[in-house]
Amino acid sequence: MKESLIVPPAIKDMTEREIDQFLTCARVGRIGMIFEGKPHIVPVGYGYFERKIFFHTCAEGMKMESIRSNPSVCFQVDESISDASLAKSVVILGKAEILRDKEAMLPYLQKLIDKYRVSASFAQYMTGGNRNVKAELEAVRICVITPERITGKKIIRTNGNF
Repeated sequence: MKESLIVPPAIKDMTEREIDQFLTCARVGRIGMIFEGKPHIVPVGYGYFERKIFFHTCAEGMKMESIRSNPSVCFQVDESISDASLAKSVVILGKAEILRDKEAMLPYLQKLIDKYRVSASFAQYMTGGNRNVKAELEAVRICVITPERITGKKIIRTNGNF
């Protein structure tokens, strides 16, 4: 009886263009950091612009405390199809910076609104409901991750072998 050969999937490096496209389109990433001496990972909605990752968060909390004490972070985005015929993963090692200046945060907040909401200016978005723009801007921070290393891998199976 002849055994069938199972061909292992080819893991390939993603090109810079593929990485940029993937990071632009993916909706959720994970930031890894150290909190009180232990690894901690948190999913975040994020934006990608000029080869930097950014996300918004509250001014206080675990993420902020972690980044203030150690700005070295890892950021990861992945996706796969349920039949395992396609999988992609991008990992970024870099430094996180916390933006506190409201004027510096506004362009990043606008990019997040554009990505996750219907198109509206920041001013239009903030007029919805009974919002206190000043208080909300006091409570929010933007974190920008400047990559030191970016790697991207992909698996594409075209022959149905696993």
